[in-house]
Amino acid sequence: LYTDKLFGAHLCGDAIFDENWRSLDDDRRYYFDCLHATQAKQVEAALERLAPFSAKAKLYGVGHGPLVRYSVSRFTFDYRGWCERQQAQDLNVVMLYTSAYGNTATMGRAISKGLIEAGAAVQSINCEFANPEEITQALEDCDGFVIGTPTLAGHAPTQIQTALGIALSTAAKTKLAGVFGSYGWSGEAIDLLHNKLQDAGYQFGFEPIRVKFKPTEETLQDCETAGTEFVQALKKSRKVRAARQPVVETQSDRTDQAVGRITGSLCVITNQSEGADQAWLTSWVSQATFNPPGLSIAIAKTYSEALPNPGTPFVLNILKEGSTLKRHFLKPAGGSGDDRFASLDTHPANNGCLILDEALAYLECTVKDRMECGDHWLLYAAVENGKVLEPVGVTAVQHRKSGMQY
Repeated sequence: LYTDKLFGAHLCGDAIFDENWRSLDDDRRYYFDCLHATQAKQVEAALERLAPFSAKAKLYGVGHGPLVRYSVSRFTFDYRGWCERQQAQDLNVVMLYTSAYGNTATMGRAISKGLIEAGAAVQSINCEFANPEEITQALEDCDGFVIGTPTLAGHAPTQIQTALGIALSTAAKTKLAGVFGSYGWSGEAIDLLHNKLQDAGYQFGFEPIRVKFKPTEETLQDCETAGTEFVQALKKSRKVRAARQPVVETQSDRTDQAVGRITGSLCVITNQSEGADQAWLTSWVSQATFNPPGLSIAIAKTYSEALPNPGTPFVLNILKEGSTLKRHFLKPAGGSGDDRFASLDTHPANNGCLILDEALAYLECTVKDRMECGDHWLLYAAVENGKVLEPVGVTAVQHRKSGMQY
C-alpha cells in the first residue's frame, strides 16, 4: 500500500525495511507531530478510508524513511492513538492562514510545533481551501486562534479578510488571539489584523510576528517559542475564568470530567423484535461475573422501546479499532422498511440474532435480569457462546471528556 507522507519518518539510513522498528518510535512520533498533528481529523478520516486496504497490506510504501513491513498493524494503531490524544487535549487552538510563497505557512508550522509541545490540540486550516462554515465551527469550538497572513499589494488576501470577519463576529472576546505573517515590502496586512482584533477587545498570546521574505532559523525558533507562550497564556486565562465560577458549579464540572475518564468497549447489540432485526451502538458494557460468564449493559430509558426482556437472546458484536461500523450505526435509522443491515456482511448466530462479519469478536447472550437505575436500565445477561473473528485486531474504545454525555 503506497502511503506517501503517511507512516513516514525523517530518516535516511542503510536499512530498506523497518527490521528494528522499536528503535524508530521517537523518530516516527516526531515526524507525525511535524506533519500531521495539526491535521489530526483529516488523518483520522484518511485512516478510516484506508482501513479496508491497510487490514490486508503487508507493506507500507512510504515517501520518507524505511519501508514499513514488520510493524504495519502496530504503526497503524500508533497513528490512531496519536490522533485521538491530539484531539483529546484540554486546550484547542485554531491556526488560520494563507500563504503566497510558502513563507507564512512555514511560520505557521513552527508556531504549531510550539503549541503542540506545550500541550494544545491544533487545528490547521488553510483559508484558501476552507469554506466559511468550517472556519465558523472551528472558531466556535476553540479556546484560542492564531491568524497568519502575507501582504499582497498592501492588503491581506481576500480569504484572510473573510476569516477575520468571521472571527470578529463569531469568536468570544474571552478567546486568546495571535497574529503573524511574512511580507515583501511593508507588511500592512499584519498590522491590519492586529489592530482590528485589538479594537474588538481581544487579548493576545504573543506580540505580532513579522518576517520580511523568508524566515530564518532564528525566526522559526521565535515562532516556536511564541506557540509555547500562547498556550501558557491560555492556561493562565483559563485559571482566572475558573476562579470566577461558583464553587458548586466548578466542583460539578470536575466530577463530570472525572466520570468521563471511564472508558468502555464500543459494541453493537443485535436482537430481534417482532421478527425484525434491530441494532444499537453502546459502550456501556462490562463483565459482571466469571461463573457463569456474564455481562452488565446500561441502556438509556429513552431507548426503552428496544429494551430486551428477561429471556430475550441477543448478540454483542465487539468492534475493532478502525472499523467503519461505528459510523454506520451512529446514523439514525430510516423508516419501518429501512434495512440497516442491507449493506453489511452478516450471518445468523445460533440464537437467531445477527453477527456482524466485520466485528472483532461476538458473544451470544441471553438477558437474565434487569434493574431500573436512575435514567438507565441495567441488564444482566449470561454469555452462552462466543468467538474472536479477528485475532490480531484491537478493541475499539470510546473516549469521553464528560460523564454527562455519551
